[in-house]
Amino acid sequence: MSRDDLREAPVVAIVGAPNVGKSTLFNRLLGRRQAIVADEAGVTRDRLMADCDLLGRRITLVDTGGVVEGSSDDLIRRVRTEALKAVEAADVILFLVDARAGVTAADEQVAALLHASARPVILVGNKIDSRLQEGFEFELYRLGLGDVLPISAEEGRGLGELVDALLARLPDAKPADEAPGVPIAILGRPNVGKSSLFNRITRLERSVVSEQAGTTRDPVDATFEHGGTLYRIVDTAGIRRRTTGADGVEWLSILKARQAVARSQIVIAIVDAVAGIEHQDRALLGHLVDGRKPSVLAINKIDLFEAGGVREAERVETLRQGLRFSSFVPAVPVSAKTGRGVALLLATVARVREQSQRQFPTPELNRVLQAVLEEKHPPSDGGKDVRFNYITQVPGTPPRFVVFGNGRRVESSYRRFLVSRLRLRLGLDCCPVSLVFRKSN
Repeated sequence: MSRDDLREAPVVAIVGAPNVGKSTLFNRLLGRRQAIVADEAGVTRDRLMADCDLLGRRITLVDTGGVVEGSSDDLIRRVRTEALKAVEAADVILFLVDARAGVTAADEQVAALLHASARPVILVGNKIDSRLQEGFEFELYRLGLGDVLPISAEEGRGLGELVDALLARLPDAKPADEAPGVPIAILGRPNVGKSSLFNRITRLERSVVSEQAGTTRDPVDATFEHGGTLYRIVDTAGIRRRTTGADGVEWLSILKARQAVARSQIVIAIVDAVAGIEHQDRALLGHLVDGRKPSVLAINKIDLFEAGGVREAERVETLRQGLRFSSFVPAVPVSAKTGRGVALLLATVARVREQSQRQFPTPELNRVLQAVLEEKHPPSDGGKDVRFNYITQVPGTPPRFVVFGNGRRVESSYRRFLVSRLRLRLGLDCCPVSLVFRKSN
């Protein structure tokens, strides 16, 4: 785990009236198109969150829906709630105003909310797309929120100054969590049994268990010892794929769950053996695999299938087929209700943690690489041989390897083959492994 992973990412929320360019600025800062952008007011109805790197400083960027006070329309009131909760969670707020339109009643209402929030606010005048429009932002000073930064989110004008101002207002980096124990997060869809498993593992009735989805709002943590190691396990709120209609409290829960996963060393991803694999299960596992987060898959409620006469092994295999992209993530059938399989789950957590922390000497790695090359050489690249000179491990967890060679392109199929053989020969069958290729100097 890197030093940056141990730091809590500050939250930056973009707020403002509808159709002032919040989603465009969100995409511009991210460097990719993630929020839906359109000319119609109110397109962004729910809050979007994404990790963002600003000149080496990691933040959580939040794009909110537009805020309009006093509207009787249910959609507008829901969007306002979303933005208010983003303000509540934010360390810094970017208040975006359409400088060409001037100060509107909606802008004044938002400004009043921000005055009352006592949060650091950067007032941004958007849509200054050319030199001819410079000066339009001066009217925004009457909002009483300090200096105005003129930008064009569409054209990218003024973004450097905005990033500098934002970095200056961010809180000092500090450890995310200094509590003792190896941090573990339980992650899954609502109502799959996260709190029940948490209570079973810790032997505490600390998390509220209910049949109603979404009972857990705030992450709850407790410590326990297993195999001589102290662990700190966090029961997070369920993360939904679709959040339309979700209240602000749920959005804060999602943000806290994301942060708990980022701080954890290992994640227990839990799925429902009865409901089966849904799109959200695949999305959550995909997020963990892409982020190289050491994980264990807990298949909960397996006792219900045994009662119906369905063989456990067959059901586990069926569920695994729905998550083939995460084949290296070990799956453990459990019953949080009866405790069956929980001991094996904890033993698997310990095994995943041990593998993710392994360090290999370069001579051993090169012997393994040579054995793999003798088994199968990489295919040529445009008629040119692909040659590997040596392999080494770089610092950090889980294991990351760099193969130095002659710089020719390595086909994706051979990359997968090499990773699978490294897993097999190094005993890394159940933790993430990353492999990159570099040209030798």
